[in-house]
Amino acid sequence: MSRNPRNLASFPPANDRAPALLPLLNPADWQDQDVPAREWAWADYIPHRQATYLTGPGSAGKSLLSQQLCTCIALGLPFMGKDTRQAVAIYVTCEDDADELHRRQKAICDALGVPLSALSGKLHLVSLTGATSNALVTFTPDGNPIVSDAYRTLLHTARATGAGFLALDNVAHLFGGNENIRNQVAVFVGMLNNLATEIDGSVLFLGHPNKAGQDFSGSTAWENQVRSRLFMEVPKDEEGNAPDPDARVLVRGKANYARNGERIGFRWLKWAFVHDDDLPTDMAKEIALNVQANAENAAFLRCLALATEQKRAVSHNPGSNFAPKVFAAMTEGKKHSERGYRAAMERLLHLGQIALDQPLWRGPNRVMKQGIKAVEICTDPPAQTPCTDPHETRTNPARFNPPYIKDITGAAHEAAAPLSEGGEQ
Repeated sequence: MSRNPRNLASFPPANDRAPALLPLLNPADWQDQDVPAREWAWADYIPHRQATYLTGPGSAGKSLLSQQLCTCIALGLPFMGKDTRQAVAIYVTCEDDADELHRRQKAICDALGVPLSALSGKLHLVSLTGATSNALVTFTPDGNPIVSDAYRTLLHTARATGAGFLALDNVAHLFGGNENIRNQVAVFVGMLNNLATEIDGSVLFLGHPNKAGQDFSGSTAWENQVRSRLFMEVPKDEEGNAPDPDARVLVRGKANYARNGERIGFRWLKWAFVHDDDLPTDMAKEIALNVQANAENAAFLRCLALATEQKRAVSHNPGSNFAPKVFAAMTEGKKHSERGYRAAMERLLHLGQIALDQPLWRGPNRVMKQGIKAVEICTDPPAQTPCTDPHETRTNPARFNPPYIKDITGAAHEAAAPLSEGGEQ
């Protein structure tokens, strides 16, 4: 028999049985049938019966966002202005203990105006912190996958509770392979897609970006294997600074079923993530003014540092070296107006961050130049305030009175993630 590689049909079957056929679909059968509507767990962002990958730096607050999303899905409430598909939800964390989940969930429910009892049978929280066997799949030295008991337990729990949405936090604990080996990543993501199909729901799994600035760490298979990938971050300006550290943005980094690149803006406000459109008008205006002022202050200090480095003395007195005028004309400072720099100078003086008529350096004629100088603040850190609450620590401060935010869709009062990668919230 010919074994011409161009004719694959010439190869005999591996055994005496005829090979099975692929499951063929005949498009003609769809004639006159209604096109099925696309289903979403969270409209336009998390598709139904698929696994979605959420990444972002450790300080962004992915865990808070995920628990907040799970709560809204469990109750069938909109989240960040988008509809959710109501389903029993399970949030699994490998990094937060039960007490932290309790604190966070109480604050979320307070923000939504619902009692914790409303979540009975609808939302389940799981803390696996401290466990050593959380990996859903591991691999032999030859690269063969081994499905773990942890995966079987997760699937059994989802079935037993009737869960239709799972949030898994995070990949570092749940993936027992090498993130740079394509086929191992493909196996893991394939398992999560299969898990979504098995529960007739959706799976959201969390991860970190890499240090090179990419939205995800490891093989491009993380990008290629999922049908939806989201990226959450604190927006930065052209210089890489965060003029508004409370602002957040969630971007559709990959969306096979929606437009790529669309984003949702929201912010951390008094222990809550609040959608930009849900802010009261007067509050939004006040926040915008504060953000603008902070940006002008930071730009003034950057321009002052550059002028000092270039030995360009600037002054608060009107003239050729008037600091606001000089800074507005600098390439590095053109983003703001002279008027903005005037206001920044007054604010920085009030804050004690700059001083006037300070000796700077001697000119060629040995005359001391004077001008504006940044104040170097170097003091010992203040002593820790004594605790009167035995449960209060520096990392677990005493609770304030509940914030006044009420009935803001998808809002929660818990703090965002800490600033370290290892202890992300």
